[in-house]
Amino acid sequence: MTIIDDLSPEDLLILTNAIAIAFSKGKSADEINVLGNFIVGIGCLMLTIASQQQYIASLKDPNASEDTIIG
Repeated sequence: MTIIDDLSPEDLLILTNAIAIAFSKGKSADEINVLGNFIVGIGCLMLTIASQQQYIASLKDPNASEDTIIG
């Protein structure tokens, strides 16, 4: 993800705004709701995968700091 890695938090916010506006343009409120909920669903599943990966890594390395595990 080299493109996202190089963005500042502010730049990422601007990019996210631009994508949201582009995806919403010309769509009804119902269509935007469906698309938004779909994207949120993807995000939730990605966070679940990441947290399980961190948990498994913490089991393999019991000396890992709590900041690394939660982080």
